[in-house]
Amino acid sequence: MADDVAISPGELDASANVASVLAEELAGPIRTALTAATTTAGQLAGWSVAGGLGHLGSGWSAPLGTLRQRLTDTAANLHANAAAHTRNEQAIAGAWNRAEEAK
Repeated sequence: MADDVAISPGELDASANVASVLAEELAGPIRTALTAATTTAGQLAGWSVAGGLGHLGSGWSAPLGTLRQRLTDTAANLHANAAAHTRNEQAIAGAWNRAEEAK
């Protein structure tokens, strides 16, 4: 049926793994970009672009850190959701088995 909702714990875990890898892979490029902007701003002291580069480095630090944290949190939540669905399915299957055995 088109109205059925199917939850696949394996797919939730796979999605969580992707989010986790993205968060890890962003760490290096983010650090490099922010360091480069700050370093270049220091090297260009006295030039009109120095202030802008300095603000770029400091201004993007928090939003990019938040992005990485959200990806990490999403991964943890997806893993927890997959585990909860698995436990729920096992509990329901166990209840059905006990009901069948009681007949």
